[in-house]
Formats: sequence, C-alpha cells, structure tokens
Amino acid sequence: AQPTNFPTPPPTTAQPTSTPTTDAPTTNTGFALLAQYDFNLGAPKCSAVGRACTSGDTLLDGKQGMNELNPPNTLDSCTDGNYGSYHSDESIDMISIKTLDGGQLQAGKTVEIEAKVWAWSNGSYDMADFYYSANPTAAYPTWTQLASLRPPYGGLNTFKVEYSLPDNSDLQAVRVNFRFLGQQSACSGGSYDDVDDLVFAVATRGALVAISPQKPPTHIAPPEAFDSGVCAPLDRKRCQAEAASDLCEWQNGKNRARGKNGKNRGCYAKEN
Repeated sequence: AQPTNFPTPPPTTAQPTSTPTTDAPTTNTGFALLAQYDFNLGAPKCSAVGRACTSGDTLLDGKQGMNELNPPNTLDSCTDGNYGSYHSDESIDMISIKTLDGGQLQAGKTVEIEAKVWAWSNGSYDMADFYYSANPTAAYPTWTQLASLRPPYGGLNTFKVEYSLPDNSDLQAVRVNFRFLGQQSACSGGSYDDVDDLVFAVATRGALVAISPQKPPTHIAPPEAFDSGVCAPLDRKRCQAEAASDLCEWQNGKNRARGKNGKNRGCYAKEN
C-alpha cells in the first residue's frame, strides 16, 4: 500500500458521564407519611421524617375485638377493654400528628395531635387522655400528660391538642387513652376503654437543623370530674364496670323489681 500524507487520527475516548446520581434521602419535609405497623414496637410507626404522620383510616379503627388491626397497638403492656361493639361503644379510630408551619417534624417545633374517637351515648360519660413520650423504644416508655378532653356529643368526635416536640430523641410517640368514666391515666384499663399509640421520626440536633427550644405544653384546664349524676341512665353492665364503682351501684331486689331501701331496679349513686 502507498503511504499517505495524512496522520492517523488519535484514538477516541469515551466522554465522561454526567454527574452520578444518588437516591434521595428518605427524610422529606414535604410529605405527610402513612404509618406502618411495627411488629417490634407493637404500634404504628413512621420511620422517616415528614411534615406529618398518620395512622390513616384503617390501622387503629375500632378496638381489640371489634375491627382493630394488630390490637392493642401500644408500646407497653397496656391493653383495650373487652366490652363493647363497633361504633356503638368507645373506640379510637385515627391518630395523626403534624407541624403547624408545614415543615418537617423537628425538635422544638409546635405540633398538633389529631384524634378521631367514637363516643358512647351522648359523649358525656367518656374522656380522652393525651400523652407523649420521648423514649418509645424503652421497655416501659415514660408518658407525659398533655390534656384530657370530653366529647361534646356521641358518635364520631375529633380532638386536637398542641405541644412542643422535645429535642432529646429522634423517635417519639403520642398516646390517646379513651375511657368510660374513671380517672386520668395513660392506661386506665377499663372494660370499655381503648388505648392507642403512634410512633414517628423527628429531626434532632444530629440532623443538622436549627433546633428551637422546647416550650412547655400549653395548659388545658381539665373538664369537671364525673359525678354521681351519671349513674341513673347506666345499664347493669356499665353500672357494675370498675370505672363506675366509685360513683355508682346496681340495685336489684329479690323480686327483680326493687332493690334495697325499696328502690326500683337500676343504677344509683353510691351511698357513703
């Protein structure tokens, strides 16, 4: 072959690819997250940080023995009562938590708990106790009381309670204890009661965010205590429930019409 006057072109090399991509972190300030049941904790949990976390419409709907999935949905040994029927008697149907400013759940921020509950009768016999915990993975979480609210009517009620997220834990929880009569408690344990927890991730100092100091919870005056005026309308089962035992007693005579002191069969205020 005859030599050519043209030099051999230089070898070509592959052009560098564009900047490599990485998966976005799971934490996203723009999302309201739907909790998933955590079998290790025994309660619904949002593992990533969002602007809100909710149990949704199904995870907590009802209570143990009446529609609820994975009962009792609590972090400790607290359980639901075994009396009642679905959407006739007491139950917690949904719990959610969200920031007021639309940003991520972050230590020091003011947040709002929302709970949907089903109240028995006209609602005046029930009470919802709200708590939060900064150590939900402990064997016995510490519950700090926020408020106790009485339903204004029977059936579906929605409660909202605000507080400031503590900054000493990146995993926190809220609890609603919904009870028939009884005393304020994180675990009242009454026959008609329902208790549920919601666990959620929180951005803390380790997440390189500006942390606001935690504010003490806003004081909410508790409703007036239940008194013996609640006794008369109660049927025998509720009158004899432990929650009513300090206030009420059932009268039932031999003839099943009159009890002691000549009273008609029924529920009466307990005599001291």
